[in-house]
Amino acid sequence: MPETLRPDEMVTEQPANEGLLEALKRAREDFRTLVEVSPELVLIHRDEHVAYLNPEATRALGLSSRDELVGTSVTEVFHPSDRSEVESRLRAPPANATSQTFGLRWQCRGGGYRTTEAVAAPVEFDGAMSVLVVARDVTERAEYQHQLLQRDRMAALGTLSAGVAHEINNPLTYLLVNLEHVLRRLRAASASDDPFFELARDPHGGLTGLVQSLQHAVDGANRVRQIVRDLLTFAQGNIEQHGMLDVRGIVESATQMAWHEIRHRARLVKRLADVPPVDASEARLGQVFLNLLVNAAQAIPEGKADRHEVRVSTRTDDQGRAVVEVTDTGMGIAAEDMPRIFDPFFTTKGEGGTGLGLSISLGTVKSVGGDIQVESLPGRGTTVRVVLPPAKPWRGSGPASTRDLRAHARRRVLVIDDERLVGEAIARAVSEENDVEVTTEAQEALARIAAGQRYDVILCDLMMPVMTGLDLYAEIVRLAPALVGRIVFMTGGAFTPRARAFLDSVVNPCLEKPLDMGKLRSILGRAGRD
Repeated sequence: MPETLRPDEMVTEQPANEGLLEALKRAREDFRTLVEVSPELVLIHRDEHVAYLNPEATRALGLSSRDELVGTSVTEVFHPSDRSEVESRLRAPPANATSQTFGLRWQCRGGGYRTTEAVAAPVEFDGAMSVLVVARDVTERAEYQHQLLQRDRMAALGTLSAGVAHEINNPLTYLLVNLEHVLRRLRAASASDDPFFELARDPHGGLTGLVQSLQHAVDGANRVRQIVRDLLTFAQGNIEQHGMLDVRGIVESATQMAWHEIRHRARLVKRLADVPPVDASEARLGQVFLNLLVNAAQAIPEGKADRHEVRVSTRTDDQGRAVVEVTDTGMGIAAEDMPRIFDPFFTTKGEGGTGLGLSISLGTVKSVGGDIQVESLPGRGTTVRVVLPPAKPWRGSGPASTRDLRAHARRRVLVIDDERLVGEAIARAVSEENDVEVTTEAQEALARIAAGQRYDVILCDLMMPVMTGLDLYAEIVRLAPALVGRIVFMTGGAFTPRARAFLDSVVNPCLEKPLDMGKLRSILGRAGRD
């Protein structure tokens, strides 16, 4: 008779337990499947070392396999600037902690980083308490927001630049006009045969020394004028006004603005030949050349300026197009990156780049029928070539010579500017050939015209208090339409949207302050009379 087994020795079926284990096994597999296919970045760490990385995190970090990170310190996964925060946030939180979203940047293996919004929570993983990190990649959104912020800052800086330029331009106008006037008179005096000027012609002083001093002052003031114009080009970067542009002049201006970036990295070599004028926006085209020059400089390490060059050249190709080339002797562009260099947000500069400069530049050049070509050899440098179609021929009267000016009878000129010193300086400079009246108020000028006074040229400041040049123009259209074509506007650069639209709608010339006296005399020389 078989031996009877005690109850504790009996083996019984436990289908309920087996079903529970099977369910747990399936749940675990389902969970792993969900994590594996999740579009979010998932990382699990234990004792501050990586225990698991899902495929999306592996891909985003540029890894060929998750095994490259498993077992490493969790802080090595993230951006160096975020590691102190990572150490405090990603340590295993209490079991009852509420997960809070926080910003986290993941360091990519090939350079750069991904910006994410992350949460961390305690989980049991492989039988031990661990920390689960789930992160959503918001890199493109963050870059876009950064660009919007930068755009707002640049717009504010542009407004400030325009205001500063306007405030500088008025005193600079009467400074330059007076200096040039005195310089012309002294030169004329020094060439005179009058014995009174014999002593003054002493090369060690006298009139010759005064002429030299004044010439140096004029040169310095002209440098300030160029700086102010560069400021205005920057400030008016969103203006779409097109016109016949001297490409060489725009390139010169861009090199001056980029010089601070270039000087510590390379020698600047310029070979600027004559090219045909192009029809484009000066501000936008200037920004293209400035972007290319800054890119060229930043491709070269600092501190080796004697070993590197940034070369800028202009030429006309066999199709009559204007060609501008910017060449550097820097690090060059990797072959695998070349197809993407014009892609928005693509950059090889790390944190220092936005990835928009070349994209915007290409759009600007394409909009006027041109193209940008890039050639590069890694380790040897890059050449960027901008090709621009020539503007259509423009039929306009050329500048009048000094002989033409003197051949005409004296003209009546009315100068209207709320800065009295500007008006007086202009009057003093052109009074040899013209009868000049000056007023600081547009209403007074309007009263003279309404009373029947007539002028060959009306020089009018565009932006003035109480009554602007725009308003005065409208009143002259009503009161004395014959004078409308004789109005010449002057501006210190403080454009409003209304002023921009107005200048686009009229054919009257507009002189930028500080005034180019050669242009002003040319206009006066061409002025007709009733």
